[in-house]
Amino acid sequence: MSILFAAMLNDSLPKYFDPRKYAHHESAIEGYLPLNQLKELCAVLASDEGDAFIHLDFRVDEDRRYIATGSLKTVVQVVCQRCMEMVSQELTVDLSLAFVYDEEHAKNIPSDYDPVVMTDGEIILADMVEQEIILALPIVAYHEESGCNPTAVKYASSTDDAPDDEQKPNPFSILANFKPSKS
Repeated sequence: MSILFAAMLNDSLPKYFDPRKYAHHESAIEGYLPLNQLKELCAVLASDEGDAFIHLDFRVDEDRRYIATGSLKTVVQVVCQRCMEMVSQELTVDLSLAFVYDEEHAKNIPSDYDPVVMTDGEIILADMVEQEIILALPIVAYHEESGCNPTAVKYASSTDDAPDDEQKPNPFSILANFKPSKS
């Protein structure tokens, strides 16, 4: 028996959920979560506009673990490191989660799954989604070169600096004067 709990833009996803209950009923969670509800994430974004779409299918595996597989999709606005203006980054994350009671149980989870520690048997959905998005963010974001502000690109790639073939003095050359001479 499969039950689907769907939440669209007008409805809301559950704030807390018990993955054990969803796994025993082979249920699914699907819906949108506004990015502006994810405060840690918004601190690193250029804009808090948009939604994250989450889909999770729950089940109990053959080793009696509570697991969920699914995906997370969103488009975030980050700062281009070339022109310092906003650039859209589409993120798609495949999820394979195993829900555990504590860090000790997390050590025994196969590497196919990412462990998620339950607090009092529940998970705060927004916190879990937020952490997954933060992990998926690019370390450095750029526009396609043609999409950057031309003035910023000119200064970022400026060759007005000192020529590479110019000989620079060795900062340690003064130490040669202190070297004892061989007599």
